[in-house]
Amino acid sequence: MFDLKQLDNLFNDNSLKKQISAKEAALQRQRKQMRIIKICFPAVAAALIGLLAIFPSLQERDEFSIQISKPTRQDLEKLHMENTVLYVTDKANRVNSFTAENIDETSPGSQLVKFKNPVGKIPTSDTEWIDITAPTGFYDQKTKIISLNEDVNIKHSTGTTGKTSEMFYDSDKSKAYSSKPTEIKGDTGTINAQGFEYYTDKEHIIFIGKTEIHALSSSLGEKTEIYANKFVEYFRNEQKMIATGNAVVKRSGMNINGEIITAVFVKQNDKTQINDFTAKGNVSVDNNKNKVYSDYLKAFFKLSDKKENVIDRIEMTSNVKTQTADGEVYANKAIYYPNTGKVELFENVVIIKDGNKMQGTKAETNLNTGASKIFAGKKNRVSGVFYEGSIEK
Repeated sequence: MFDLKQLDNLFNDNSLKKQISAKEAALQRQRKQMRIIKICFPAVAAALIGLLAIFPSLQERDEFSIQISKPTRQDLEKLHMENTVLYVTDKANRVNSFTAENIDETSPGSQLVKFKNPVGKIPTSDTEWIDITAPTGFYDQKTKIISLNEDVNIKHSTGTTGKTSEMFYDSDKSKAYSSKPTEIKGDTGTINAQGFEYYTDKEHIIFIGKTEIHALSSSLGEKTEIYANKFVEYFRNEQKMIATGNAVVKRSGMNINGEIITAVFVKQNDKTQINDFTAKGNVSVDNNKNKVYSDYLKAFFKLSDKKENVIDRIEMTSNVKTQTADGEVYANKAIYYPNTGKVELFENVVIIKDGNKMQGTKAETNLNTGASKIFAGKKNRVSGVFYEGSIEK
């Protein structure tokens, strides 16, 4: 049954008044909180504005500094990648790879990216390759050219190393090149040049400008030095070298000069040896005592007792001339024997000494002694012109 007293108390005036007064108290509390919020928020905003006004003056007095930077829209649009590997395919369909700590696009949409500490691997054949490192580098996606700067180090898988301050690699042409001084070191010797071009698909390298090659005796049988003013080309597959521009080869106490000097090498008895040698244009052979000049030269080799290729004889043709202390000898053809120093001259031979002139079909000159003599053929005589003063002597 319901308790009528409790039901009556629920609806009596006093009870209703108590409920209304409780609601009003809650509303009053809410109003107070709203008043506090309305007062405090403007005050906080005013304080922040005041701080912003004070900061510049504090910065001027070096008492306080704060730097807040936000990326520009261009920075946000630039390409940035960490620990990246770049793959570039050359015209021989070989994959060249370059890794870097990070890659950053130089400007939005430029397609020119900058490498940090790039490391490259360029294959030159199915079994050989070149490793390249540098502090910085760039890759132009339009031209497919990679440029490496500052301290560029090159290492061939055979162990040969190179160093230069700048290098480019054009994947479309399979070509690495530089116009900066370059140094190459290996088991065979050293090369110094003013630049280089390396066609990796053909294994063809060109050393540009003044070039010096110092080959060790362990590589070519004996110490050999090669110099050229224009360039030196090396065709690795053919084992052929061409030196151009006042080229000089120093070997066995003998200097051979020519505008263009060509040497072909062969692997023989576990050694790389010269198998064929020619020179043309302003050619000269100098044994450090006397010289022989011509327009063209070809050297012929033979095996020594040590099973090494040594020069047996040198044949020279066109505008041949020997110059010794004994006089000058002219001919159309000459054969020089380095072991004895003897030079045999043929065809239209002329000897000039002390103003006297003798003609014959053959002559001999010794570059070691400087002595010359002339011979007549079977059907010819020796003829000449002698001045009276020389006859009296």
